Amino acid sequence: MFKRIFFLILFLNISSCDSPKYLKFHDFNNGWVEAETLSFEFNGDFETKMADLSFILRHNNEYSFSNIFLITEFSANGNLIDIDTIEFKLANYRGEWLGNKKISVIEHVLPYKKGLIFDNSNYKLNIRTSMRSKNKVTEIERLEGIVNFGLLID
Repeated sequence: MFKRIFFLILFLNISSCDSPKYLKFHDFNNGWVEAETLSFEFNGDFETKMADLSFILRHNNEYSFSNIFLITEFSANGNLIDIDTIEFKLANYRGEWLGNKKISVIEHVLPYKKGLIFDNSNYKLNIRTSMRSKNKVTEIERLEGIVNFGLLID
């Protein structure tokens, strides 16, 4: 009897979990090249119109920075809505990763926008890196250790 109740509760918990409205990843073979802009395109025709946007960044121990700077361009139906430069902290002051470690990969869920209201428009989000070494003007050409980068709309 206990097993039946356990499996019933487990089934109800799994079936009641909402799946994300959108989840897409870009994979990298040899890190994220500075000139590579990632594009995510989606339609805002979601069942619930309000959603949160987050980035999922996965890297290994070859990534040698405690943060990452990203430049985002968000548009709807070809009209630019927002351009932003965002810094995300990936490690604490002791150099310990803030994300979840899974074998040799560290996964960070980075909040981008909360409570956005969508309509049936076609949306596009372009993202590129903007990392520089200390006291340097030029961007770092390749961010070694980045495995993939994704957009989660939930």
